[in-house]
Order: sequence, then C-alpha cells, then structure tokens
Amino acid sequence: MRIAIMGSGGVGGYAGAWLQQAGQDVVFIARGAHLQAMRDDGLRIEHPQRPLHLPRVAATDDPAGVGPVDLVIFAVKLFDTDSAAQAMAPLVGPGTRVLTLQNGIDSASMIRSHLGPSSIVFSGVIYVSAVIDRPGVIRSPGGMNTIVSDRADGDPVMAELEKAAAGLDGLSVKLSDDAAQTVWEKFIVLASLAGATALLRARMGAILGHPETRAFQRQLIDEAIAVGGASGVPVRAGLADEAMGRFATMPPSIRSSMAEDLERGNRLELHWLSGRVHALGAELGVPTPAHTAVYRGLVLFEGGRVAPG
Repeated sequence: MRIAIMGSGGVGGYAGAWLQQAGQDVVFIARGAHLQAMRDDGLRIEHPQRPLHLPRVAATDDPAGVGPVDLVIFAVKLFDTDSAAQAMAPLVGPGTRVLTLQNGIDSASMIRSHLGPSSIVFSGVIYVSAVIDRPGVIRSPGGMNTIVSDRADGDPVMAELEKAAAGLDGLSVKLSDDAAQTVWEKFIVLASLAGATALLRARMGAILGHPETRAFQRQLIDEAIAVGGASGVPVRAGLADEAMGRFATMPPSIRSSMAEDLERGNRLELHWLSGRVHALGAELGVPTPAHTAVYRGLVLFEGGRVAPG
C-alpha cells in the first residue's frame, strides 16, 4: 500500500516510520531542517523500549512529485489544516482515502471543504506521545501507541491499514464502528491533558502528585464531558475516572505536545482545544471555568513566543 504522511512531525513521523517498518511504501511530506535530515540520515525514533532507525526514507516537500496514493495520513498541526489540505491535492485520486489523526473535533470537515464532497475522509485518533526532538529524530517517552479509526463498512484501504500494523511492536491500528464518539472522547481527554500541562508548565507526574493540581486536571475533564453531552455526543459513563486512571499509569514525564510547543515558543493548538471547549460552553450555556482559565491564560502565546515589552 502506498501511503503519504502529510505532516511528518511527532505523530506523523512516528506512525509513518512504523508503517514503513511493516513493509508499506511510505513517503513523508516534510519541510525545513527535518526534511533535509531525513533525506541525509533517514528517520530515527527514540523510545525507551522500542527504538527504531530507518536509514533510508522517501521524503519530499512537493506532493505534486508524489502523485495519487492509496492513503494519506493527515497529521499537521490544526492551525496548518487549511494550507496543508490545499497542498495535498496532488496526493488525492479517485480511490484515495484520507485519515486525519489531528487533535480536536473539526479537522475532517475542514479537510473536506478543500477536497470536495466526493472525497473520502475518515476521522481517527492516535494515542501516542511523540515530538520532534531534533531534525530527523522523533522522541517518544513510551506509553500507548494506537490508532483508532472508522471501520467504514469494511473499507478495503482501512482494512489493509489494520492488517499492515498487525504484529508491530510500536504501533497498532484498531477499527471502530463508532469513530465519531472515539474522536470526541479523545478530544475530551487531550484538551484536558494539554490544558493542564501547558498552563501549569508541569508534567503529569507532578500534576497528579499535588491535590490542587490533580483536582484541576479532573475539573478540566468533567467540563469537557459536560460540553460533549450538551452537544449530543453519547459520552461513556465513567470516562472521567477512566481518563484519570490512564493518566496515573502514564510515565510521570508525560506532557502534551502543546506544552512542548509553549516551551519552545511555537504556535499553539489552543483555539481548537481548551478554546473550543470554552466557545462551545458559552454557546450551549455550559460553565467551563477551568478551560476558560486555560484559554485566557495562554491566548497571548497562541501565535508563538510573545516579545517582552
């Protein structure tokens, strides 16, 4: 199967590397120093239990030179969705499937608005902590490494993706009959994780280790669940307890990519995470004081590092 990774950062690079390891024909769409490093030295995954080095990878910044593929894994940051969706048009033919693994709840509709109503775009989520540590190197501290996506009535490309990942140590793919609910539940958990680790400038072990910050983390989850319920999403009972339990089993060093971006002075996905909970809460009449605090506390940094003065 020919697969293009649109956005070869932490998430896209991690998933693409393991799919190439599984024998798939993968091309990485990247840019800048990261692209050059992949061309020169391949792609490396630094992981405490499952390190991986691919000495040769196909990498380019020109989707037109690649042409239509079987599957595009769309993994750019949310603020790059519109420009990336336009740029990937040469990758999309009549039989191409697009699987978005972006954060948030809006990406599939944003992508379809550029590719047209006949495009085949599936929503999915990926549970992994992975960031670009340096050009050509993806760092993951461990934990989960699973893609969950729409079964799509037995779509052959999605079935082949699930089959391709079978037996891999570093990546699994599960197809779901209710991917929309899965996307919302990931949004609830991620917006809360990102909000706490970014606003508090702390890792999960420290947050859970103090009663006040632990309570703040739980409040973020509860608020997002309330907004989901008011939006008509059938959120599973017990999700909040499950999420807190999952956080407790993560490596203590875990933090969100938004917290990493904040530290590095990069743009933030704030608008589509806590900002989205805040906006939906205001629209639906659901109080969201914790997510509102996250949004207001970080909004000055949304576009990147703020110059002093």
